[in-house]
Amino acid sequence: MTTLRFPLLALASLTLAPVSFAGTPAQFTFLEQNGHLACDNTGTCRMVAFGPPAALMLGVLIERAAGPDTPVTARLSLADGSDGAPRSPRVHPEGRLRLHVDGADLGDIGPVDALEAGLALAPPHAQALLDALVRGRPVRMTDTAGQAWPLAESGNAALLLKMDEAQGRLHTPGALVGKGLRPESQVPAARVAPRLVPPPLLVEAHDEDAALAERADLLQALLPRAEAGAGCAAASSRHLRIERIDATHVLAMLNCTTGRYIRPAGSWVIRDRPPFTPVPITASTLFPLYPHAVFLEEGFASATDRCGIDRHWAWDGARLVLAATFVGRHCLGAGQRHWQLPTYVTESR
Repeated sequence: MTTLRFPLLALASLTLAPVSFAGTPAQFTFLEQNGHLACDNTGTCRMVAFGPPAALMLGVLIERAAGPDTPVTARLSLADGSDGAPRSPRVHPEGRLRLHVDGADLGDIGPVDALEAGLALAPPHAQALLDALVRGRPVRMTDTAGQAWPLAESGNAALLLKMDEAQGRLHTPGALVGKGLRPESQVPAARVAPRLVPPPLLVEAHDEDAALAERADLLQALLPRAEAGAGCAAASSRHLRIERIDATHVLAMLNCTTGRYIRPAGSWVIRDRPPFTPVPITASTLFPLYPHAVFLEEGFASATDRCGIDRHWAWDGARLVLAATFVGRHCLGAGQRHWQLPTYVTESR
């Protein structure tokens, strides 16, 4: 059994004001000045908190599954700051790393190389860090050379409180913020992720796929279905891209050029010969995630969605189905890379 999630990328800083919700209370994102929270459809919640804006910044990923008495994990990472970060030298850590909480040196936490994938903190270190985030106390990581990277002290308690609320933990002994006497047994159990047929390997392109992208009858079949905002009716040029899915199906993606702008107009699953029988997937362009038949739809931040939502679509042998969604890639502005937080996951069996 495989749970389809997403790569956890490096971290950076967030300068957005609260609050942006997407989906149901079981699936949402919550933004604060120095971090954000996302919960997925199983009830697992993940929070990221960041250091002050800098060329190279510290970040922490806090993760907790739904259900009574579930443990909390914490991982540290470093990443480039945003385009608007102070122009200071990018000082890379050296040797071994140590954790300092509220002025106390809590000891060695691991080698520098572990930061790339996210350095997992031992339970005592994770608990000390959590306590400091709740109380707004200083947290910093140092290296062998004595260089230091801090976390921001504000906004974290609000995110942890929101995590408690989302998971139904308020006023229980296991709550992260505002513990109480409500029985832990009343905390809702985790929900089961939807099952997904394991996506097969992508098929190599056929010789005739390039010619398929030039067929006028296919373009004419797709134009009436194209996203109106792409301006295809008045476009100076239209371009079809074909991506092979299996022996008889391809993904057809249409882009339309108007003036200086190239806009995606839609993606369809079609048969590779007439009748094409186009099945619409999304108004955006999809990108293959080799080697399996899984495609990425990149989201974009907007006035109503500050983070943007990325989606994975997987081929189940007959159709493309939604396999996962996640936020985080756009939350922090241009020039930053950070953890992407799932808001919808599936299990492949």
